[in-house]
Amino acid sequence: MTIVVIMKFFHYISLFLAGGLGVANVMLFKNHQKAGIPPAPPVQKTMMALARLGLVAILALWITGFLLIHQLYGSFTLGIAFHFKMLGAAILLGTVAFLNIHLTIRARQNIPPHPTVMKLVPPITRGALVLALVSVAVLTTSA
Repeated sequence: MTIVVIMKFFHYISLFLAGGLGVANVMLFKNHQKAGIPPAPPVQKTMMALARLGLVAILALWITGFLLIHQLYGSFTLGIAFHFKMLGAAILLGTVAFLNIHLTIRARQNIPPHPTVMKLVPPITRGALVLALVSVAVLTTSA
Protein backbone atom coordinates (compact mmCIF):
# COMPACT_ATOMS: atom_id res chain seq x y z
CA MET A 1 0.00 0.00 0.00
CA THR A 2 2.94 2.35 0.65
CA ILE A 3 4.01 2.12 -2.99
CA VAL A 4 0.52 3.19 -4.09
CA VAL A 5 0.64 6.25 -1.83
CA ILE A 6 4.08 7.20 -3.18
CA MET A 7 2.93 6.77 -6.80
CA LYS A 8 -0.22 8.80 -6.15
CA PHE A 9 1.90 11.55 -4.57
CA PHE A 10 4.10 11.80 -7.67
CA HIS A 11 1.05 11.47 -9.93
CA TYR A 12 -0.66 14.45 -8.27
CA ILE A 13 2.54 16.53 -8.12
CA SER A 14 3.01 15.91 -11.86
CA LEU A 15 -0.58 16.95 -12.52
CA PHE A 16 -0.20 20.23 -10.65
CA LEU A 17 3.21 20.91 -12.19
CA ALA A 18 1.99 20.27 -15.76
CA GLY A 19 -1.03 22.53 -15.24
CA GLY A 20 0.95 25.36 -13.68
CA LEU A 21 3.63 25.28 -16.35
CA GLY A 22 1.00 25.33 -19.08
CA VAL A 23 -0.75 28.33 -17.55
CA ALA A 24 2.54 30.19 -17.14
CA ASN A 25 3.49 29.58 -20.77
CA VAL A 26 0.13 30.79 -22.06
CA MET A 27 0.30 33.90 -19.86
CA LEU A 28 3.76 34.76 -21.19
CA PHE A 29 2.63 34.45 -24.79
CA LYS A 30 -0.69 36.27 -24.29
CA ASN A 31 0.96 39.23 -22.57
CA HIS A 32 3.43 39.60 -25.44
CA GLN A 33 0.62 39.22 -27.96
CA LYS A 34 -1.44 41.95 -26.25
CA ALA A 35 1.59 44.24 -26.21
CA GLY A 36 2.09 43.58 -29.91
CA ILE A 37 5.70 42.52 -29.52
CA PRO A 38 7.25 39.10 -30.10
CA PRO A 39 8.81 37.40 -27.09
CA ALA A 40 12.45 38.35 -26.65
CA PRO A 41 15.02 35.55 -26.93
CA PRO A 42 15.31 35.09 -23.13
CA VAL A 43 11.51 34.85 -22.87
CA GLN A 44 11.44 32.36 -25.74
CA LYS A 45 14.06 30.33 -23.90
CA THR A 46 11.92 30.44 -20.76
CA MET A 47 8.86 29.36 -22.75
CA MET A 48 10.84 26.43 -24.13
CA ALA A 49 11.96 25.44 -20.64
CA LEU A 50 8.37 25.62 -19.38
CA ALA A 51 7.14 23.51 -22.29
CA ARG A 52 9.87 20.90 -21.74
CA LEU A 53 9.18 20.71 -18.02
CA GLY A 54 5.48 20.38 -18.82
CA LEU A 55 6.22 17.48 -21.15
CA VAL A 56 8.32 15.79 -18.47
CA ALA A 57 5.48 16.26 -15.97
CA ILE A 58 2.96 14.74 -18.41
CA LEU A 59 5.27 11.80 -19.08
CA ALA A 60 5.55 11.33 -15.30
CA LEU A 61 1.74 11.32 -15.15
CA TRP A 62 1.62 8.56 -17.75
CA ILE A 63 4.29 6.47 -16.05
CA THR A 64 2.81 6.77 -12.56
CA GLY A 65 -0.67 6.24 -14.00
CA PHE A 66 0.32 2.97 -15.68
CA LEU A 67 2.04 1.81 -12.51
CA LEU A 68 -1.03 2.68 -10.42
CA ILE A 69 -3.40 0.89 -12.79
CA HIS A 70 -1.21 -2.20 -12.73
CA GLN A 71 -0.82 -2.09 -8.95
CA LEU A 72 -4.48 -1.36 -8.11
CA TYR A 73 -6.45 -3.10 -10.87
CA GLY A 74 -4.08 -5.34 -12.81
CA SER A 75 -5.98 -4.56 -16.01
CA PHE A 76 -6.91 -1.73 -18.34
CA THR A 77 -10.52 -2.89 -18.60
CA LEU A 78 -11.95 -0.18 -16.38
CA GLY A 79 -14.89 0.96 -18.51
CA ILE A 80 -15.75 3.71 -20.95
CA ALA A 81 -14.93 6.57 -18.55
CA PHE A 82 -11.39 5.24 -18.24
CA HIS A 83 -11.02 5.13 -22.01
CA PHE A 84 -12.24 8.73 -22.31
CA LYS A 85 -9.73 9.70 -19.61
CA MET A 86 -6.99 8.03 -21.63
CA LEU A 87 -8.19 9.81 -24.79
CA GLY A 88 -7.98 13.19 -23.05
CA ALA A 89 -4.56 12.33 -21.65
CA ALA A 90 -3.33 11.20 -25.08
CA ILE A 91 -4.54 14.41 -26.74
CA LEU A 92 -2.82 16.42 -24.00
CA LEU A 93 0.44 14.49 -24.40
CA GLY A 94 0.36 14.84 -28.19
CA THR A 95 -0.35 18.56 -28.04
CA VAL A 96 2.39 19.29 -25.53
CA ALA A 97 4.86 17.14 -27.49
CA PHE A 98 3.94 19.04 -30.67
CA LEU A 99 4.38 22.37 -28.84
CA ASN A 100 7.85 21.28 -27.69
CA ILE A 101 8.85 20.40 -31.25
CA HIS A 102 7.42 23.66 -32.58
CA LEU A 103 9.21 25.79 -29.99
CA THR A 104 12.49 23.98 -30.57
CA ILE A 105 12.33 24.43 -34.35
CA ARG A 106 11.39 28.10 -34.07
CA ALA A 107 14.12 28.77 -31.51
CA ARG A 108 16.72 27.20 -33.79
CA GLN A 109 15.51 29.49 -36.59
CA ASN A 110 15.67 32.40 -34.12
CA ILE A 111 12.03 33.36 -34.72
CA PRO A 112 9.16 33.61 -32.24
CA PRO A 113 6.53 30.87 -31.94
CA HIS A 114 3.88 30.93 -34.66
CA PRO A 115 0.85 32.88 -33.37
CA THR A 116 -1.66 30.39 -34.79
CA VAL A 117 0.01 27.49 -33.02
CA MET A 118 0.13 29.43 -29.77
CA LYS A 119 -3.53 30.38 -30.21
CA LEU A 120 -4.69 26.79 -30.85
CA VAL A 121 -2.68 24.98 -28.18
CA PRO A 122 -4.45 26.39 -25.07
CA PRO A 123 -8.03 25.46 -26.06
CA ILE A 124 -6.92 22.00 -27.19
CA THR A 125 -5.05 21.34 -23.96
CA ARG A 126 -7.87 22.76 -21.85
CA GLY A 127 -10.42 20.59 -23.66
CA ALA A 128 -8.25 17.49 -23.28
CA LEU A 129 -7.75 18.25 -19.60
CA VAL A 130 -11.48 18.75 -19.04
CA LEU A 131 -12.20 15.44 -20.80
CA ALA A 132 -9.63 13.63 -18.67
CA LEU A 133 -10.71 15.20 -15.37
CA VAL A 134 -14.44 14.75 -15.92
CA SER A 135 -13.77 11.16 -16.89
CA VAL A 136 -11.74 10.63 -13.71
CA ALA A 137 -14.62 12.10 -11.68
CA VAL A 138 -17.05 9.68 -13.34
CA LEU A 139 -14.63 6.77 -13.02
CA THR A 140 -14.00 7.30 -9.31
CA THR A 141 -17.64 7.86 -8.36
CA SER A 142 -19.25 4.72 -7.07
CA ALA A 143 -22.88 5.86 -6.89
